[in-house]
Amino acid sequence: MIVLLAVGLPLLLLAGCAAVVITIGGNADRVVTTADEPKARVDLSAPSQQPTLATQAAPETGATDPAGVPTSSPPSQAAAARVGEAITLAGRDPGLQVAVTVNQVFATATSANSFLKPKTGYRYAAVQVTLNPTGQAVYSDAPSNGARLIDSEGQQYDSTVSQVSEGPSLGGSVTVSPGDSRKGVIVFEVPEKAVLVKFQFALNSGFADQKGEWLLN
Repeated sequence: MIVLLAVGLPLLLLAGCAAVVITIGGNADRVVTTADEPKARVDLSAPSQQPTLATQAAPETGATDPAGVPTSSPPSQAAAARVGEAITLAGRDPGLQVAVTVNQVFATATSANSFLKPKTGYRYAAVQVTLNPTGQAVYSDAPSNGARLIDSEGQQYDSTVSQVSEGPSLGGSVTVSPGDSRKGVIVFEVPEKAVLVKFQFALNSGFADQKGEWLLN
């Protein structure tokens, strides 16, 4: 058997690659070795793939506006407290914080004015509170404007200007400096058969974002 070795070992340089081809006999067996793999082309004319502001993921800890920009979360409502407990509420003014304590609830209160009585089928109820500013701002408000009384059927009642014998009223305006306090009752006129279950209070005549809630039974 005669083996013919082709002496010609052509070196092919194509696009930066070296290839060696060996031919044995008449067969077309080829061995190709590559010195350098061709590098991928980079199309510099393609547009950038960087995400825009609207497509970037927003942080999981906050809400976002339509443009994808994180926004601060609204103030949460304070947890419900019991009679005798205080809730510190924030107001709309910088540095305004007031510790509000519901001291006592008078489900039926007595009118302090013999000429001013609740209408037929109704009675007076009163909630005694203590207001103690704990922030840096002076608390100046009409506390009764931010007070609500709620019964077992979900009916809500606003305060009234009536006076009762259970204590001095907070029906007017008060001004309290930090470190000082005010104590008085907020009076409501409610149906005689109403079962009172919740008292709610907010600063700034009820317009502050944070609301305090007390369970009455």
